[in-house]
Amino acid sequence: MKNSEKIILKMKENNGVITYNDIKKMEIDKKVIARLLAEKQIERVEKGIYILPETMGDEYFNKIYGKNAIYSHMTALYFHNLCNRVPMIYDITVTKKYYGVLDKDKKILLHKVDKEILDLGRIKIKSPQGQYIDVYDIERCLCDCLKDKDMIASEYIKEAFNIYFKDMKKDTFKIMKYAKKLSIEKEIHDYLEVLL
Repeated sequence: MKNSEKIILKMKENNGVITYNDIKKMEIDKKVIARLLAEKQIERVEKGIYILPETMGDEYFNKIYGKNAIYSHMTALYFHNLCNRVPMIYDITVTKKYYGVLDKDKKILLHKVDKEILDLGRIKIKSPQGQYIDVYDIERCLCDCLKDKDMIASEYIKEAFNIYFKDMKKDTFKIMKYAKKLSIEKEIHDYLEVLL
């Protein structure tokens, strides 16, 4: 099988997407990519991300690929079915030292945190378009929303907590552990007292 065929096959197995890192792992020369692009067999959607022409692509994946960034707050609540509002602006969390393309994107509300808490609650899930993306787990999302309650409508926070405590397997120990690390123990405790 030719290298170009290997790339196309890998893309078909991966919802029509391949990254430069995937190609590197396959030990295929980047000239093959250049040829596939010239022949219009694949398209470049972002730096290091290629799709098949018939593929719609995955904007969620494209936004954070190659960056140490995590979907958070309202966007993550949407991914976890704790909010039925499709995000028009993406909440993304990065370290305080991050400066790059995400800073300039008007469709992104960037949250900057200390490096020590960036990975707290980080998980991988499939986006609505089928690619794996980094997102905070439910408990971290709830804590973040309560911590930044001045930026989020209170009815969304209340709805998310209500759904979590009524319809999901709750983990109050994890929420309290996160609250301690995020310095919002009192806020979480007060909120949980009302719900439990």
